[in-house]
Amino acid sequence: MRKLFSLIVIAVAFLCSCSSKIHQSVGTISIISWGGISAEKSDTLYSLAKECGFDMHLGLYRAKESAVASMDAAARNGIDVIISFPQIKDSTESAVALIKDHPALYAYHLKDEPDTSDFDWLADLSDKIGELDPLHPCYINLLPNWAWGVEEYADKIEMFASEFDMPFYSFDNYPVVEEDGVVSVRPDWYRNLEEFSAMSRRHGKSFWGFALAKAHSISDPWSDAVYPEPTLGQLRLQVFSNLLYGAQAIQYFNFTGIVDPVTCEKLPAYDLVKQVNSEVRAYSPVFAGCSVLGVWHVGDSIPYGTKPLEIMPHKKVKSLQISGNGGVVALIENGSQTYLAIQNRSCTETATLDISFSSPVHHVSIRKEESMKELHAVVQPGDVVVIRL
Repeated sequence: MRKLFSLIVIAVAFLCSCSSKIHQSVGTISIISWGGISAEKSDTLYSLAKECGFDMHLGLYRAKESAVASMDAAARNGIDVIISFPQIKDSTESAVALIKDHPALYAYHLKDEPDTSDFDWLADLSDKIGELDPLHPCYINLLPNWAWGVEEYADKIEMFASEFDMPFYSFDNYPVVEEDGVVSVRPDWYRNLEEFSAMSRRHGKSFWGFALAKAHSISDPWSDAVYPEPTLGQLRLQVFSNLLYGAQAIQYFNFTGIVDPVTCEKLPAYDLVKQVNSEVRAYSPVFAGCSVLGVWHVGDSIPYGTKPLEIMPHKKVKSLQISGNGGVVALIENGSQTYLAIQNRSCTETATLDISFSSPVHHVSIRKEESMKELHAVVQPGDVVVIRL
């Protein structure tokens, strides 16, 4: 019944797409900042977010007045908002009536990282909001596989998808951790990407991924982890791995790691995030709205739960080698074009890529395209090389 109702809601939203933010975002990769924008400083902070390359913000507020004030500032700065304030759950009808026609509204945030025991009440709330406002979706962000159980994860996200027929699914997994000064990548992160992207494709939906912009540590029932100050290589690794697996939005946790929420001063991560966001924008014609035909891994060893590249990914590719920590290889279709994207899988070391083709192809960089039959390139940590076949 929930599935049927949701399909009706989505159909109505499509017919009214002239005012639906879902359809306005087609053709771009959405870039979202999480938290850290107070109503009092919202105009200044949204201006800085816009300058940094964000087009959306997820705002968490304790009062409806603060939420609306923040949304007003977002609209003035050309930023859409996924909004959360207590009345969305406690006084749903009046909360939806208050904001459903607001020009900055993108979605209603219901819960971050729910457990399976939350699914029933969240589905009821999602259905109720869908009845009241068929033009704006609900947003729920799911746990990573290491928190939900690596072996049980695929079943749990499938359970979620069977309950919630949303336009997109979201999950977080911050893979770069530091122990005794040594930076490494969680061994099961790529399995998380494999399973979540597969689930989304099965249900005909896009998915949204995350990059971590704020250093912090956690110690909880699931894991102890220290997340380091982000480097350019770490941000690129997270962002481009998500895109190679088909993500249609990149979320940064959180904005307080990018701009000081009190002084409004740019923090060291600001320029790094701005650079990566500009690269995402430049590659949007490749990744936005794409179909991922396959993802493989190359190197002396490949991450747990992934597929090795055993044959060339396309008939035009004669040979492909990448040194160092190995790489991620994705074959992508977008409209009439087919692309090959190769990523350096290390966030700390450069890699050397050697690739040759049977006929001329185009190397697509963030600045220009070049025709070639072979390429020798030094790929920076976490960076990507894109070939139009």
